[in-house]
Amino acid sequence: MYLLLAILADPDQVPYVLEGFLTVGIDRATVVDSIGMAHLMADRVPIFSRFASLGVSERYNRMVFVILKSKEQVDGAINVIQEVVGDLSQPRTGVVCVIPVERALGLS
Repeated sequence: MYLLLAILADPDQVPYVLEGFLTVGIDRATVVDSIGMAHLMADRVPIFSRFASLGVSERYNRMVFVILKSKEQVDGAINVIQEVVGDLSQPRTGVVCVIPVERALGLS
């Protein structure tokens, strides 16, 4: 099993990613609102305020968590994400990481 964590820069793209997940057989995910470090620090430390606006207009992003059973599902999920947000090697698209899961409880 694998935990895929996707941090998407544009919150409006999340529903399209979730729709795409359904087309590749992924029917469960969790979505969490999040805020990047630069924006959070800009609110608390004035010297960081200029960094919050560098190349990023959206203050909030979304994190999508999904536990996947196989590498094929991981590949399908990553393909869906890149179809929606674009090439993840480009700025202001998102970040995806995949972590092996040794044990998970509560999954049907």
